[in-house]
Amino acid sequence: MTSSRHWPRAAAVLSLALLAACGAETLPPPPVGAHWVEDTGLSEMSGLVASARDPGVLWSINDSGSLPRLYRLDEQGRSLGRVWVAGSWWNDTETLATWREGAQHWLLVGDVGDNRGRRDEVAVHALAEPARGDTSARVAWSIRFRYPDGPRDAEGIAVDAATGDLLVLSKRDNPVRLYRVPLSARHSDAVAVAEYLGSPPEGVIDGDATGLDLDVAGRELMVLSYGGLYRWQRAPGEAWATVLARAPQTVPMPALRKAEAMALSATPGRVLVGAERLPTPLWSTRFAPADASAGTH
Repeated sequence: MTSSRHWPRAAAVLSLALLAACGAETLPPPPVGAHWVEDTGLSEMSGLVASARDPGVLWSINDSGSLPRLYRLDEQGRSLGRVWVAGSWWNDTETLATWREGAQHWLLVGDVGDNRGRRDEVAVHALAEPARGDTSARVAWSIRFRYPDGPRDAEGIAVDAATGDLLVLSKRDNPVRLYRVPLSARHSDAVAVAEYLGSPPEGVIDGDATGLDLDVAGRELMVLSYGGLYRWQRAPGEAWATVLARAPQTVPMPALRKAEAMALSATPGRVLVGAERLPTPLWSTRFAPADASAGTH
């Protein structure tokens, strides 16, 4: 017998089977500006990131308790295949990030979920970004870290490539809290201690924060929550505490139930949002980049 705590997962599996049986032609129209995600295996979309190596390609992942599998799709939600990931045990995966070091493009899987605030440490797992056609990959290294002020539930990570820092945004705090962990911590077996960087004014973000992304140039910071989509612009070298102290721009978006995945596209001035449900909507909108001539996305 399925226990009550497994009912959400069982319901998702049942919905998946029904969708497969009925066919995509029976789906209702998606929200304005959105497409339905073709691969119904991506039933609990929680992480989303755009490939800088392959413009137009997105990577996504299901929520906690899912199989160690990445989903490759395009910006219209069409499936481009799946990739099985070996080499690390996943506890509560919630988010993805990407960045480039030299000629190598990396993906980070954020095992940073902590719904009950009980994890003494969390982790991120890095793998070389799979090439088109790859169906398997292996974790190359991991960083284990803890927070300086006790456990935190998080669903947003990003990489500040200019400083070599992993950024982590807490989910349930009001106001949310932004932390950094140097990626150089991968060279040590010790558990790293995250550094608190700052918070926006209380009440600025409506609802729990479920997504975070930073553009390649480090100029555009985007935060997704259950209540909206928020954008901060950053001057070169500006401290994050100073950035977050400013009121963000609210990016208009439709009401998307369980919106928990967000990515800045490789196309300048475009952001994509996905929801953790079936059928899975993938919505996008455009905005004016901070400095298009500087190559932000």
